[in-house]
Amino acid sequence: MSTTQHSHGGVVQSAAAATEETRRTAAEVETDAVLELLSDEYARRVLESLCDRPATASALVESMAASRATIYRRLNDLEAAGIVEAAVAVDPDGHHRKRYHLVVDDLQVRFGADGIEIDRID
Repeated sequence: MSTTQHSHGGVVQSAAAATEETRRTAAEVETDAVLELLSDEYARRVLESLCDRPATASALVESMAASRATIYRRLNDLEAAGIVEAAVAVDPDGHHRKRYHLVVDDLQVRFGADGIEIDRID
């Protein structure tokens, strides 16, 4: 990290160093979010269900006997983490429904000097 200390005691960080720090922080937040999701029983069950085939939130609610709010919250979190995507499907009765599917086949967890990192393997 490139910093400059001024005579008045203040420290100024270069733009490049600030950008690198922001990128590291974003990666750590993403890693933390994914690790937290994988530690959640309902998120894991959603992932297990979607391994078999894409599904609507309603189908996931029925198959898991979980509350609608719980399933939607996990789906939103998984989508924000880039693990799940939703595509709008039109049912035979004309209703539009989101059908969720996995967008990654594997996640790789790496432990190193910079901490824990998770990489998507598509």
